[in-house]
Amino acid sequence: MISKTLMVMRIAWRSIWRSKRRTLISIFSIVIGTGLPTFTVCLAWGFYNGLIDDVARLMAGHVTYEHVEYRNSPSNDLWVDDIQAINSALNNDDEVLLTKQMVILQGVAHTAKGAIGVSLMGIEPLKEISISFLPDSIVAGQYLSQGDGRWAIIGDKLAERLNIKVGKKFVFTTNDINGELAEDLFRVKGIFKTGSSAFDSYVVQSDIDFARMLSGLDSNATSQLGIIVKNPDEHKKILEEWQNTLAKNDGIFLSWKQIMPDIATMISMDRGSLIIIMIMLVILVQFTMFSTILMSVLERKREFASLLAIGTKHVELNFQIFFETLIFGLIACPIGSLLGVGALKWVEGYDMSKLVEANPEDMSIGGFAMDLIIAPFFSTSLILQISIIIFLLVLILGIIPMFLVSRISIVDELRA
Repeated sequence: MISKTLMVMRIAWRSIWRSKRRTLISIFSIVIGTGLPTFTVCLAWGFYNGLIDDVARLMAGHVTYEHVEYRNSPSNDLWVDDIQAINSALNNDDEVLLTKQMVILQGVAHTAKGAIGVSLMGIEPLKEISISFLPDSIVAGQYLSQGDGRWAIIGDKLAERLNIKVGKKFVFTTNDINGELAEDLFRVKGIFKTGSSAFDSYVVQSDIDFARMLSGLDSNATSQLGIIVKNPDEHKKILEEWQNTLAKNDGIFLSWKQIMPDIATMISMDRGSLIIIMIMLVILVQFTMFSTILMSVLERKREFASLLAIGTKHVELNFQIFFETLIFGLIACPIGSLLGVGALKWVEGYDMSKLVEANPEDMSIGGFAMDLIIAPFFSTSLILQISIIIFLLVLILGIIPMFLVSRISIVDELRA
């Protein structure tokens, strides 16, 4: 049995190289069918992961700890306490990279130009410098330093609407945690531009200690605790554990998908559209492969009839067609994957803004601008999945030719 199988494999190997042109066309079509999805999917996944990571670091992390009612009504009087013990425990967790405490206050910014509703984000400046891209987005002045007190940074669109520049003052009015009116004077230390119209026209950042004083919170309480994890795709596994072991009665751990549902929905829809386009493209490319395999069988019908006449079994001919298709897949799929990865390495780090002549705000998902520096997502499992799917499609293509071989009439073919 083994010797017959080896013999059929040798015949299949020789058969595919009898017509080198047809074989090379078949291999080329599979290489394109494997390499193009590998390149496109890894490139797109890289953009999505980069956006998720940037927004998570800018806002409240991949996982956020906050008051259980805060999502429904982000009020100033909803906070979580015992935060230092929780923060310490999280920083000792192997899954956590960093944590960031934030005090969020909704209020109004006043200048002589008028009054605009804003969100004051009290942050830890030293943490933000190492976590967020916002310090690198300063276009005028400087970023915050620890203990800056009344100094604040604002977005360029908000600065334009308030008609203030670096060094100028504005008044921020809000309610403290007891519902009493709180008001204080801030001075602009820096102006940032992220490319997100909503963020640049609404957010004000200040030192967390001053935000705590303004809101009436002590050092052991905060509005949100952001958690940056090592593997954002695996954070669901630890959410339940943290909720059971660390959360207090009024606190809850939420994933970035729950915190930023608009971005999660947009990415999900965009990924779905991309997958559909890739499926259609692969089907078109694989049709070329199917055509060459089918022509190979049709051109050899007389040859197959002769083999059947001398005692070759139909199953042996089917095995030959199967092994020919298998050889095509084993040769072309790895080459396609390697070419896809090679192309990704070649474009890695390239600035797409050099090619895209568009407003950065137009290149956004969920209101947040995408980073146009190409950073592909290199995942061995993802690349293998694509290669295996294409390989299985190639094997499926051999079913119809195998069916045609089983229906060959010896008399009709040899008489012709």
